[in-house]
Amino acid sequence: MPTIVQGASTASSSISLTKTIVGAGLLSMPLAFSTDGLVFGVFIILLAASTSGYGLFLQAYVSRYVPSKNATFFNLCSITYPALSVVFDFAIAIQCFGSALSYLVLIGEIMPTIVHHIPLIAPEHYRTFWVLASGLICVPLSFLKNLDSLKYTSILGLVAIAYMVLLVIFHFVAGDVPQDLRGTIGLFPESASGVFSTFSIIVFAYTGHQNMFSIVNESNDRSLSNLTRVISLAVVVSSALFLLVGVSGYLTFGDLVSGNVILLYPAGWTTTLGRFSIVFMVIFSFPLMFHPARISVNNIVFWVQTNVGKSQPEEQSTTFSESTESTALLGDAQELQAPKPRGLVVPFPDRTFVIITLILLIVAYVLAISVTSFAFVLAIVGATGSTAISFILPGLFGYKLIGSELDDPSVLETIFKNLSLGLTIWGFVVMVLCLYTTITGV
Repeated sequence: MPTIVQGASTASSSISLTKTIVGAGLLSMPLAFSTDGLVFGVFIILLAASTSGYGLFLQAYVSRYVPSKNATFFNLCSITYPALSVVFDFAIAIQCFGSALSYLVLIGEIMPTIVHHIPLIAPEHYRTFWVLASGLICVPLSFLKNLDSLKYTSILGLVAIAYMVLLVIFHFVAGDVPQDLRGTIGLFPESASGVFSTFSIIVFAYTGHQNMFSIVNESNDRSLSNLTRVISLAVVVSSALFLLVGVSGYLTFGDLVSGNVILLYPAGWTTTLGRFSIVFMVIFSFPLMFHPARISVNNIVFWVQTNVGKSQPEEQSTTFSESTESTALLGDAQELQAPKPRGLVVPFPDRTFVIITLILLIVAYVLAISVTSFAFVLAIVGATGSTAISFILPGLFGYKLIGSELDDPSVLETIFKNLSLGLTIWGFVVMVLCLYTTITGV
């Protein structure tokens, strides 16, 4: 009988990772160029792409140090920095949940500008209506257990993104934007404070690390060579989209551009469709943020049960070896020898899955209805949570684990190890800069 290959394909994994990376931040790229200038803006995007891409690569690399299909931030922390595992999972949960929450807020803000009248609903309740209406799609998708189950909705989200990209490029080529909406164009930044003020836009735009371990776990080919292809494709496609929208939008509006370039174009059916595409995109991005938030909450619950309640983990949650799967992770013969997996398998029973999902959804929708702006809170959370996920944690994992199974690490392992330390330092620098600009309003 033919062998049935289970798991997500390379194409499916690439689509999921690309959709996770390319979110609402795409629309703010022209604003970043307005402070960085064309030349320096391209440089910052390439810098963010390389550092974020290396963080993703490290996640794929260190996933072989834990039991197959059980790579999580919590699990890697448990064998590297166990005292910090619950702290980092808390930061991850807040960051991902906050991002999902911001999508609901964005839906409530944009839909009333598209649909101007709703029968039997008072105008002051339009926002609440649209936030609740989004649940018809977001809630069922949030109950899907695997990212691979979201590959078709991710494709639809990418179609919406493609339309917005084409819309920005079309208006730039057509040159049909009124002259009073056009500002000046610069090649380099006028001040360092201006660069700092939009620095987080580009850095955080590449944050797809919250779902990388899930992509590794669900992949039907977990070899390092295949995972590197997935990461490379996602980062290249994302960078191309960021550059296209950033450059085209900036050349169209100059320094008069705002945080959401789609909202700047004159009224018309193309603009209305563009706004609807934003809503379409964030609806299908919601479950991609919700998924890692739920995993982190379950990890926190597990930590509380095992440390506060003093209950013992299941027997399968101890160290065990899977030599066949671990060797398969490396793929090519020239890759390094696979270590024996270590760490815990955090259980996630169906009952716990449903309870956590329901609680998070209820809290998200109550907050989305109650509060209209999370800008400051999300900026603080993003500056800490996103940098921890993208740079600090992957760097710490790589520095601690790479070559740890060998008495004499190879030159390549030593290079990876040193680069991992550099990525961690870079993460702390980014965190300080972004926190400073957010708090001081520079």
